[in-house]
Amino acid sequence: MAIKKLFIKNYKSIENMVIELNGDVNIFVGENDSGKSTILEALSIITTSRLNGFSFEKQIKANMFNQSIREKYIDSLVNGQCIEVPPQIIIEAYLDIEDQTYAGSNNELREDCPGIRMELSLNVEYETAYKKMLKNREIYDIPVELYAVSYHYFSSEPVVYRFAPVKAVFIDTTRKDYSYMMDRFVSDNISTYLNLREQTDLSTAYRKSRHSFQENNIVKQLNDLVRKNVKMNNKEVTIDLRENEVEEWKHQMSIMVENIPFENLGFGTQNAIKIELAIKNSKEQIDLVLMEEPENNLSYTNMVKLVKHVLESKGKQVFISTHSSYIANKLDLGKLFLLRDGNIKPMSELSEDTKNYFIKLPGYDTLRVILAEKVILVEGPTDDLIIQRAYLDKYGKLPIAHGIDIIVVDSLAFKRYCDIAVMMNKKIVIVTDNDGNIQKNIIDKYGEYMKKNNLVFFYELDETLNTIEPSVLAVNCVDGKPSDDFKEAISKKGSMKSKDMQDILHFMKNNKAEWALRVFDSNKKINYPEYINNAIKEYN
Repeated sequence: MAIKKLFIKNYKSIENMVIELNGDVNIFVGENDSGKSTILEALSIITTSRLNGFSFEKQIKANMFNQSIREKYIDSLVNGQCIEVPPQIIIEAYLDIEDQTYAGSNNELREDCPGIRMELSLNVEYETAYKKMLKNREIYDIPVELYAVSYHYFSSEPVVYRFAPVKAVFIDTTRKDYSYMMDRFVSDNISTYLNLREQTDLSTAYRKSRHSFQENNIVKQLNDLVRKNVKMNNKEVTIDLRENEVEEWKHQMSIMVENIPFENLGFGTQNAIKIELAIKNSKEQIDLVLMEEPENNLSYTNMVKLVKHVLESKGKQVFISTHSSYIANKLDLGKLFLLRDGNIKPMSELSEDTKNYFIKLPGYDTLRVILAEKVILVEGPTDDLIIQRAYLDKYGKLPIAHGIDIIVVDSLAFKRYCDIAVMMNKKIVIVTDNDGNIQKNIIDKYGEYMKKNNLVFFYELDETLNTIEPSVLAVNCVDGKPSDDFKEAISKKGSMKSKDMQDILHFMKNNKAEWALRVFDSNKKINYPEYINNAIKEYN
């Protein structure tokens, strides 16, 4: 069983979204507040009727509604408009399942297929009260106290989650809430390795231990004092252990990992075990595993193990929100969904060439351009160092302090990153050499991208200055002679002070990263080409 499509309307950052899902692994990446967690929450609500471990209907707040929709509703109230139907939140899961018992067209897309629909809307029982409150101007925001939650299959039959065809577990590595999973692990192993007689003996032993506690002299002494000194409703009071259910003894057992109680393990190790248990759990027939940033508190070794567990999982649909390029690369970039401002784009929409480039990309920096707040792409480490120093000289701080990530990219890959920027409508600044021919190497090469408002190109306009070396040298020369400050900036123990322009240019071309590093570390300020000055001003 899998969810082939998810529909979300008016929930948090998402106003209206349809996601065509992968049957095995789905990876959601994006900046903070882009909608990753919102999607996982929607999946949890529609498959379990719960949010953060508690009933969704007991957590309803006005701020759960999409902010834009909420503001429009509030504005309409202020303007005295008659709003007969206040906003709804709708979540639908379109199921890939053979059983047609759950099939119908009671869904937003009017598709005849199996599925589950959650609707949070005005309770019909309160329609009269709502209209009266509207008329009397007693409503100032979405009246969630008048709302009700309903869960139905697309066949219109109500959902009873205990018997629902889809079972899900939500793993939030930011929360220390393991009781359910640990209880399940203990119970499963007891059922697997002990027969009924042995389980009964264990239960009896537990009850004997409870009785021993009750008969302890200190407990008796405590109760004698309580009887004498405390009355409730003029009745005698004593203290005892709570009455419990037949199998309560199982819930009092815990897991020891190499003789260390599970509760005393490090957070990262707890998360790793928790994830492994969830993925391997076939006893409960878990269909969906939802993971919120599983890399939290995990070492590199544990991330490798996590990826192994996911790849080896069979018959489970996995949903992961992550900031980890390692996890994204290893689990298949083709299963990636890019999120920005409540909108989503699958990596599969990229051209095959671009998609294959990122899938084969060595290292794990694939997501940097997606997750960075602001991006400047450069051709090499020389450009990186010079732009960073130029920014520091102008603004007194390095670019990263203002949320600008400078990413070194082979010029042949500029188009690949531009494709992602276009798909996500994300602004990117590109700084490139003209290589001696602006028309051929820039206009013709990047013409279709230069028309996009979110892609900004900067390059040297003088074709005789074909790379950053002659370009930087030119603005630091007077009458063909390099300035003393520039010579000192690129010198090591005065090595450049006696050199002329040609010698210095030769050194710069043959020692690209070295001269740039010397400039970056120097206490002398130099001049920068106009295109670099313009590039560092683009985000300010």
